[in-house]
Amino acid sequence: MGDAISSLLFQPPPPTRLKESKVIWLTNSFGKRIPSFFIECAKDDRGEGLRAPLPGESLGSGPIDSDHAYEEHAGGGGGGNNNNGASSGYYNNHNNDSNIPSTPQIRTPKELEMSVAMASRSGGGLGSGAPTILYSHANAEDLGNIYPWCKFLSKMLGVNIFAYDYTGYGLATDQGDPSEDYCFADVSAAFSYLTSVLQIPPSSIILYGRSLGSGPSCYLAARTADEGNAVGGLILHAPFLSVYRIVLESGCTLPGDRFPNVDFAPNIRSPVLFIHGTKDSIVPFNHSERLLETVLEPYRADPVFIKGMGHNNVHASVRPLFIDRLRKYLDRHVVPNVRAERSSSMGGNRNKYDTRRTKNLARLVAR
Repeated sequence: MGDAISSLLFQPPPPTRLKESKVIWLTNSFGKRIPSFFIECAKDDRGEGLRAPLPGESLGSGPIDSDHAYEEHAGGGGGGNNNNGASSGYYNNHNNDSNIPSTPQIRTPKELEMSVAMASRSGGGLGSGAPTILYSHANAEDLGNIYPWCKFLSKMLGVNIFAYDYTGYGLATDQGDPSEDYCFADVSAAFSYLTSVLQIPPSSIILYGRSLGSGPSCYLAARTADEGNAVGGLILHAPFLSVYRIVLESGCTLPGDRFPNVDFAPNIRSPVLFIHGTKDSIVPFNHSERLLETVLEPYRADPVFIKGMGHNNVHASVRPLFIDRLRKYLDRHVVPNVRAERSSSMGGNRNKYDTRRTKNLARLVAR
């Protein structure tokens, strides 16, 4: 039964290729090697993330109004316009420093090592000027498929993007068949790389899980909360309650079920943004509505439920709305924490992850 469920749940596409020099290889707790990549966002002269303007929007202007295209959920907190001035630096500053990227750039492992070394001297770091999204992709995708989308998100949101492949996907097809346990180990390896090697604090990391990716993302969000190191945010794009519940309303988590997001959600202690299309024919729209109700109220951000949108893509006609709502979520819930973390590190205050800096820096230099 378990093998049958796995064969239906995991359907890796034919592997797509990435330039080898851009691939960061991770090893999970099962000893499986999985590929990943890191996109560093464009930054201004203060080292903060830059956002490209939306259609009809100029640098320095506020976001467009697309209220007619979406449904507002009655419950939950957060959302709305940002009142703390967090977005001003993301729109108005221009990059005059040739040492920081003016467009999103995929970074090689060597370039990231150099960034870590420089950060140890300056007190800054990859996570000090912009949030970092840890992206868990959907079922029939791999890193090569999602690279253009990840670069688009980095460009429009002013965030770094770290994406990885699951065991059995893409360049990791020779590592065995995918499984729930491997997915949990894979996302944990990615998170460990960000926090332990790149020295990005959890408060600057947003987990983004699309469809299948909602499983490892909910798992990691709950686990980090249990450990007292909750991530800065969680974005769930077309998530499901659990795999069995997509086809059968069981009322509880049955033996053999996979990715029970509904069981993880009450333990999450990060602001959660739900995104779902009302015309999703693969994961019913009400899965997001019901998941939202299981998240503790202080951690519910205003959801983005888009009329007429399906499961597999964000159509060009709704992208301005999609980006606008993501920006508002980031500006209200995440960017203030990133800036506070940056002020603390620039002021000489060391966070709990700084104690690992010397050890990891020595390991990187010795490679």
